[in-house]
Amino acid sequence: MIKLFNIHLLKGVNITSWILSSILAGYTMYLVDVALDGWFGLFGTYKLYKQWLLDAQLFRGIEDVALFLGHEANSIFLSLFFVNPYFYKKLPDNLFLKGLTFAVIWHIAVMIVAFVFGITGSKWMYSLLTMPVKDHISFFLLHIVWALTLSYTYNPQEK
Repeated sequence: MIKLFNIHLLKGVNITSWILSSILAGYTMYLVDVALDGWFGLFGTYKLYKQWLLDAQLFRGIEDVALFLGHEANSIFLSLFFVNPYFYKKLPDNLFLKGLTFAVIWHIAVMIVAFVFGITGSKWMYSLLTMPVKDHISFFLLHIVWALTLSYTYNPQEK
């Protein structure tokens, strides 16, 4: 059993729904970023991630595929913090508010992690902190898209 701070991460999780909803949420987030690239000067943050791969000379020639698959893997793993009953039950019952609340909390957590590691030497996390304001706004909106998709598609196990 996978545990974090003595919380069984998979206990009580509807595994099928978790996997399917997290794949859909990751895809939706990615699709919105690509499809709305440039809308009101926002989105297109995938270009930043791709540039990081190019700069690190990772996945040469298949950066787009690696970026998409990595994004999907992140969505599956990181959505455990949404679908785990310990966390899920602490969020509002209303699905819109559940997703929105999770998105705000998640985004704050991501920025705290980026800050801690960015100021202590992580080049990738530092670049996340210092990206243009339009990308910060896009990043936040994309987390809302991700969390709302999770909220509306995840079906928790019945008691």
